[in-house]
Amino acid sequence: MEHKTRNYRLRQRLLAASIGGLMVAAAAPALADSEIDALKRELAEQRKLIEQLLAERAADKKAQAAAPVAAAPVAVAAAAPSPITIYGIIDGGVEHITNVATATGSGSLNRMPSITATLPSRVGIRANKSFADGLAGVATAELGYNSDDGTLGQGGRVFGRQLFAGVQTPYGTVTYGRQWSMLFHAMFNTDILGPNVYALGSMDPYLASMRYDNSVAWRGDFGKLSFGALYSTGRSVVANGGAPASGNCPGEVAGSNQCRGWSVMGKYETPVWGIAAAVDQQMGGTGAKAFFFNGSAPIDMGRAEDKDRRSNVGGYYKLGDIKLAGGWLGREVDTVAGTVKSTGYYLGAAYDLTPKITIDGGWNRMSNDDQDRNANLYALRAFYKIDKTVLAYLQLGHISNSAKAAYSLSVGAGVAPPVGGSQTGTMLGLRYHF
Repeated sequence: MEHKTRNYRLRQRLLAASIGGLMVAAAAPALADSEIDALKRELAEQRKLIEQLLAERAADKKAQAAAPVAAAPVAVAAAAPSPITIYGIIDGGVEHITNVATATGSGSLNRMPSITATLPSRVGIRANKSFADGLAGVATAELGYNSDDGTLGQGGRVFGRQLFAGVQTPYGTVTYGRQWSMLFHAMFNTDILGPNVYALGSMDPYLASMRYDNSVAWRGDFGKLSFGALYSTGRSVVANGGAPASGNCPGEVAGSNQCRGWSVMGKYETPVWGIAAAVDQQMGGTGAKAFFFNGSAPIDMGRAEDKDRRSNVGGYYKLGDIKLAGGWLGREVDTVAGTVKSTGYYLGAAYDLTPKITIDGGWNRMSNDDQDRNANLYALRAFYKIDKTVLAYLQLGHISNSAKAAYSLSVGAGVAPPVGGSQTGTMLGLRYHF
């Protein structure tokens, strides 16, 4: 539009100059010599004006022809991907739990859970910057927070969920910092309920916090096969943000191997089915403890030789819009006082009823014959996709404890039932992704 307006004004100025010149030429015979000289000067000025206008028009055409070429690099630069990604989840709702133990007996509890709902709330920054063919620098800084009151999760750590940096190569990615155990990566696709407020993590809260401080990790994907290994020189610098009720295990003490830890995993995954296995082992140290979350007393792990090992095998299978998944989780705590074992099982299914509605659920069992404490937990969830980033959900849960057990249905402190008691819970909430 601007170019058309400029051409229109140019044509007006040329026309006015031409008319003026013709009028001067027509009047010349009737004028005196002095007036003729003045008219000649006027004609010269008109000619100069016409040449100037023609030069401006030629410059405009040249600029117009060059404009698409000059704009191309700008468009390409704007489309270049940013090496930094900011992401997050806000997940929260209202929960009702029955038969919560109190000082005088038991009662129901209405609350907004802090630690998790269907997924833990978090904000993260992820970086991936290529610096050579097949090589890239990677980093993640992820903050966990409690959606009910806005406080920091993981015991108040700023980047308590993850904080690591490393290098990505064709042979795998090497990272160092605070990062997930390989047990987390192995169970990611085989445990449908995962970190849900009603899930296997209710009976073993380590599954929601299986991270290692001071760790070096390697993970590699080779087609359908994936492998990983991690080693920590001090698995938990402080008790905050580690496994609940695990005590304080400072680690990295001169002349001692206390508080070390390691994990390994391997998996084979296709779009239809997959299988995974992992081992995670934590070593003891000054102040360290092992807790089975079933009402029994924690077990002292004060020696560097003490071990708390979890082993896992799981798999999944997809049939159309249905996904079936399950697995086995074995745990063995070996100390000077003896060995205590527990066995966990999980089985789940998910079904996309419509493009907007998904239904899933599962059965979880924790068996601890050494302490004579067992429980079965059931959960059922329904999700409604409001749009690409917002989900509304309703979930139901129930746990049944054996006579000596006090496993909790829900996650968090102060929600356990009386010994041998059962619990039922319901939760209505929203989950927002960005």
